[in-house]
Amino acid sequence: MYNPAIWLLAALAAPCGLLAVRYWQHALFAVFVLMVFEGALRKWVLPSAQVQIYLIKDVILLAAYLGFLLDSRIKKLSSPKGVSLIRIVLIVAFVYGCMEIFNPNSPSILVGLAGLKTYFLYPPVAFILPYAIKSRQHFLGLIRRYLIMAIPVAVLGFVQIIAGPASFLNVYVSWTEDAPAILSYFGSNFEFVRTSGTFSYISGYTAYLTFMGFLAIGYNMANGWRLKKNIIPLAALTLIVGAMFTTGSRSPVFILLLTGPVILWLAAISRVLPAQTAMRLCILIPILGIVAMNISPQAFEAFMARTNASDSSETLYRFYSPLWQTSGVLVDAPPLGLGIGTTLPSAIAIMGVDWPWWIKDELMTEDESARVTVELGLIGLLLIYFLRVVIIVFALRCARSFRDPAYRAIGISLAVYLAMALVIPVILSPTAGLYYWGTLGLVLTMQRLEQTAIGRVPVRPVVNGRVQTGIPNKIGQTDDYPWPKRLPR
Repeated sequence: MYNPAIWLLAALAAPCGLLAVRYWQHALFAVFVLMVFEGALRKWVLPSAQVQIYLIKDVILLAAYLGFLLDSRIKKLSSPKGVSLIRIVLIVAFVYGCMEIFNPNSPSILVGLAGLKTYFLYPPVAFILPYAIKSRQHFLGLIRRYLIMAIPVAVLGFVQIIAGPASFLNVYVSWTEDAPAILSYFGSNFEFVRTSGTFSYISGYTAYLTFMGFLAIGYNMANGWRLKKNIIPLAALTLIVGAMFTTGSRSPVFILLLTGPVILWLAAISRVLPAQTAMRLCILIPILGIVAMNISPQAFEAFMARTNASDSSETLYRFYSPLWQTSGVLVDAPPLGLGIGTTLPSAIAIMGVDWPWWIKDELMTEDESARVTVELGLIGLLLIYFLRVVIIVFALRCARSFRDPAYRAIGISLAVYLAMALVIPVILSPTAGLYYWGTLGLVLTMQRLEQTAIGRVPVRPVVNGRVQTGIPNKIGQTDDYPWPKRLPR
C-alpha cells in the first residue's frame, strides 16, 4: 500500500545517513534528543510510520559508529583508562550472543539477529561519547541543556492528567497499526490515565524520568544546591519528581527515596557535601518535595491510592520476584537457553504469530534477569550481570577519585544510577538501555577530560609555601591542580 510518510522517510534516509557519518558527534547527541520525542512522533505526527520512526535512532547510531571509525582525529586523542576488564567481558558476552543466534531451540535466525541488536547495539555509545564532548564547559553545558529540555516533557505529564482519558494526548502506541492500544488507569476509582509523556509507553516515560532524576541530583549537588543562578536545574528536578506521580508507577519514586540517602552518604565521605551544603539541603529538600507533590494534587492522590491499595505481600513479591523467577527458570530452561531474543516482543512480530509457541509455559517470565536466563542460559546470565557489577565498581571508583568536585558529585549520582541496573530492566527497555550505556559514557567522559587536563596543566614545585619560578615544570603532578570549586556560570 502506498504510504507517503514511509516514502518520505526513505527519501531522507540516505542524505541523513551521510550527514550522520560526517558529523557523528552531533548525530550522537541527536539520538538522545530523538529518544525523548520519538514517541510523540509515533503517536501524534506519523502513526502510520511508527515502526520506521522507531528504527531511525538505531540507523543514526550505526551511522555515528561508522563516522567515529572513519575519523582520523580520534587516534590522536587519549582514551579513558581502566576499562580493559569492561571491554573484555563485553566482547566475550558479544561473542557468546553471536553463538546463541544459532541456538537450535530458537525459532529463527532472524529472531537471534534482532536479539543481538537489542543486547549489543547501545554499548558502543559508552566508548564513543567521551570523544564527542570537547571540554568541561561543553560537558556541563550539555547536562544543563538536557535538564532544561526535561521541563516541558515533565509538564506534559501534568497536562495529560488534567486532559482526562478522552483526550488525544492520552494514547499509547499500539502493537499493530489497526488496533488501538488499551489505556492503563490508576486512582481510587481508576479515573486517571497513567501518563506516557512524549514516549510511546509508560515504561519509556518512567525510565526517562528515573535517569533525569539522578542526572538532576548530580548536577545540583555539583552546584552546591544553591538557589542563586540555579533556579532552572532545581525546577527541573522538582518537575521531574512531580511527573513521576502522574505515571502511576511506584518504582521511580521508590528508587529515588531509597537511593537518595546513599548518594548523600557517598557525597559526604567524598568531600562534596560540606556542613554548609548539608544545612542548605535540610531546608531545600522538604520544600522541593512539597512542591513536587502539590504541582498536580490529583496525580499525587491517585498515586497514593494505588500505593495504599497494594498490600505488603504484593510488595514483597515484586521485590523478590527477580530472584524467584530466575531461580525457577534455571531449573526448567535448557543449559544454553532458547536463544538470544526469543522472549522479546520482536520475536512474535518476526514469526508472525500471536503466541510464542517456542517458549514453554513454565518459562514465561517478566523480569529481565529471568528472561536473560531463558534466552542465554546460566552462562549468559553470569556474563551479563558480571559485566554490570564490573561497571558499578568502576564507576564508583572513578566517582570517588575525581579531583574536580563537580565531576565527583555528578559521578556519584551516576554511579548509583548504574547500580540500579541490577534490579531495573536495561535490555528490555530501549530507553533505559540507551541511558544506561550513555551514563557509563558520561563517567568515561569525565575521566578522559580530567586526564587531559592533568596532562596539560604545568605544576611548579612549591618550597616553603612559595611557587618556584625559573624551574622546568613537572607535568603530571596533580595535587596542586587548581580545580574550580563550582560550576561555571
